[in-house]
Amino acid sequence: MSLATLQNDFQSLVLDPECRSADWVADSKHGLGSKQRLAIYHNAYRIRLTEVLRDTFEHTASYIGDEWFERLAGSYVQANTSEHSNIGLYGQAFPEHLAQVLKHDQEVAELAHLDWTLRRAFDGSNADVITREALEKLAAEGVSIEKFSPVPTLKLCLHHFNTLDIWHAINQEEVPPQVVALDEPMHVMTWRKGYSPHFRSVSAVEYAAINYLCEGCDLEAIGEALSLGFPGADIVNEFGLMIARWLDDEILTA
Repeated sequence: MSLATLQNDFQSLVLDPECRSADWVADSKHGLGSKQRLAIYHNAYRIRLTEVLRDTFEHTASYIGDEWFERLAGSYVQANTSEHSNIGLYGQAFPEHLAQVLKHDQEVAELAHLDWTLRRAFDGSNADVITREALEKLAAEGVSIEKFSPVPTLKLCLHHFNTLDIWHAINQEEVPPQVVALDEPMHVMTWRKGYSPHFRSVSAVEYAAINYLCEGCDLEAIGEALSLGFPGADIVNEFGLMIARWLDDEILTA
């Protein structure tokens, strides 16, 4: 048997739903047969990936409990092989998996998505943020900035349930509130400020503004688009307040 054939056969054994024996694995002098010896690797692969999921989706695991999490993580591991050199990226499709399996408990998928984006914000790419002081200094020098870019860790999503309240309760080691479907979807932003992941809800106007920012629009174009999209709002005032908050939140880069 060539090395490539041996590696492929071993991988197939590990990934198969049920562990099986192989004629190229000798019985142990301690009485362990081929299947029992291979089961060590078969189980270890699943245990390790489940541990990775539990670490990444800590609040989700706490919310649904150990038994359910083990079961759902197990089905995910069996359906999704590890294909990244960075094992931290393994759970990318786990929220979608939960949404498909728990069709009547969609807050679980939202909670998992929040866990995922916060973890990815923590180890996301760095960027030189623009502060109020830096902007004031440029203004004093007569330099105007017509366009900002968002930091690479910034993400936007929609919540249809009181998922933020559930996350906060779990984080404070309190009993989570009952699940409530929101009358209107909640816009949520996640990002990293300094060394810590953050999230907060944003208004429909701010959600639209940040989307325009992510698309590369300059400030004038964003203001015009917001004025057209929200004719009843005082966009000049709101946009100014938004930029001030973005500077405080450290989500802007040149």
